[in-house]
Amino acid sequence: MSVVERVRNVVQPAIVPTVDPRRLLISAICGAVAFTSAMTIVAAVLSDIAEDLHSTASTLSWAVTGLFLVMAVSTPIMGRIGDAYGRRPVFLLGTATLAVAMTLCIVVPSAPMFIALRALTGFGIACSMPNAIAMVINAHPPERRAQAIGWFQGVIAGAPVLALILGAWMTERFGWRSVFLFLAPIALVGFVLGVRNVHDVGERRTDLTVDWWGAATLGLATLVFLLGLERAKHSSFGDGWSLTAFGAAFLILLVFVRVEKRCDQPLLKLEYFSRRNFTGPLIAQPTAQFAYMGGMVLTPLMLRHVFSMSTTAGSWLLLLRPAFYGICAPLGGRLERKLGVRFLIATGNVGVVVSMLAFATASATHTLGFVALGLILSGTAIGLAVPGYSTAIAGAVDPQDLGIANGMSSTIMNLGTLTGIQTMFVILGERRSSGAFSQVWITGAVVAGLGIVGSLIMRSGNSRRALVTQNA
Repeated sequence: MSVVERVRNVVQPAIVPTVDPRRLLISAICGAVAFTSAMTIVAAVLSDIAEDLHSTASTLSWAVTGLFLVMAVSTPIMGRIGDAYGRRPVFLLGTATLAVAMTLCIVVPSAPMFIALRALTGFGIACSMPNAIAMVINAHPPERRAQAIGWFQGVIAGAPVLALILGAWMTERFGWRSVFLFLAPIALVGFVLGVRNVHDVGERRTDLTVDWWGAATLGLATLVFLLGLERAKHSSFGDGWSLTAFGAAFLILLVFVRVEKRCDQPLLKLEYFSRRNFTGPLIAQPTAQFAYMGGMVLTPLMLRHVFSMSTTAGSWLLLLRPAFYGICAPLGGRLERKLGVRFLIATGNVGVVVSMLAFATASATHTLGFVALGLILSGTAIGLAVPGYSTAIAGAVDPQDLGIANGMSSTIMNLGTLTGIQTMFVILGERRSSGAFSQVWITGAVVAGLGIVGSLIMRSGNSRRALVTQNA
């Protein structure tokens, strides 16, 4: 008996008890809330952490970048391992890793160790997120999946906002380590609930193996691409090193495709890309996230430099975006059955385009009302669309490939997020004028607009019908 099989026998019961979808959903949410909360806090109090650890904010920025790098590279791999060896043990590994990493952050003595622990946090979420979504989808009937994913995404969207407000207050009064003292028990609760309530459900092939060569080439291509983005942020997209990295990433991706064509059990079946409801969301989601997340990072700068708002006043206005996201994500899950996943995904990209134009108008006219409109529109649009991404992909792939499919979706979404943030910072540069911000918002609108193509190539209908027509 191999080591993997022994570990699986410990954490994966031989007899799977009846699964309570609600308890499983709550456990999955607890496993992810700590991560999303900690991510926003670290970005907000980076200077405080750097000062306490005798480092610089520039060096500590790798605590954010490194986390995304590890997430982007390892998420599809851990999703595939979940498909092959059971999603429950990989999910529990992720929540346990999160609990350990956040506990150690409370007493971390140096900047390099803090960066390493943040990278470890990225690995934890790479284990937990794709497998949590796959198990939630499998635990609910097709007509309830979008609603379940809507609640999952809605809570995760709201948690960072509350954590940002609470964490800023805790950092100011008790120091930044108190934030992790608060979040570590939440991660631990996620692990404990996972042990009690999370079980693999649905179809899983026991003969499924992991395509390690495919995993290595895909991971390397992602890593090289993200390093190119990081270089471009500090120079430009025309920088020689950045162009070399992008070219190398493309060549490695071609090697990945070649490896997958020759593999009996590829990391991801390339035939899935011929299925409209698989490829459509993979186009629509990252382009929407390009503008949405890029705008999330740059809106505070516009409020400060164009509208001369204080950080405190600006933070209250910025609550509009995640508030409407959190409200509309569960609503999107319910509307999916009536309006169809294609319509909601299209609404997401169109809404983000209009929100970017509202921001551009606000910047050009110095009208704060257009900022509020942009925040409401972007939060509403992404909130309505986000349940559809997961349910559309779930309906387009074989049940035993849910983990890798969600992992691939998460990675492409993260690539869209990081590309949007880096691109908008490159365009803005050192300028902080109204015209410079308008250029940023117009760029976001164009990219989000291109993503509408993704929804147009999809088949209409809800996720239940997509299950029937997935091979069409």
